[in-house]
Amino acid sequence: MHTQSRAPEPSSRTGDRDRRSERRLKVDLLVNRFLNGYPYLCRAVNISRTGMRVLPLGEPAVATQFMGLQFQLPGSEEVVTASGEAVSASGSRGPVGIRFTRMPPASAEHIGRFVVGGRE
Repeated sequence: MHTQSRAPEPSSRTGDRDRRSERRLKVDLLVNRFLNGYPYLCRAVNISRTGMRVLPLGEPAVATQFMGLQFQLPGSEEVVTASGEAVSASGSRGPVGIRFTRMPPASAEHIGRFVVGGRE
């Protein structure tokens, strides 16, 4: 069961990018982000094998730490599904950094191929 809580406050550390060990690929794609069981549309701006950064488009101001995600990578018909946890946020309606916490192996492989190849 998912619990509702406020998303973490953005870090004041300037070296946050330094702790990322995975390659991030810039993207512009729409994502269904499920908060408390309801889908909300947002835009992903980057993705890696371990997470993504999204911009909320019209969801409630109450932040939820855990979420479900559904999206299609460019050029693919496959629907990627994952569970994630908000690990950074810029205010209640700003960009949200999400760490993938669970996903089917096929989705993980699909994202991995996409990120390594720069596209599918």
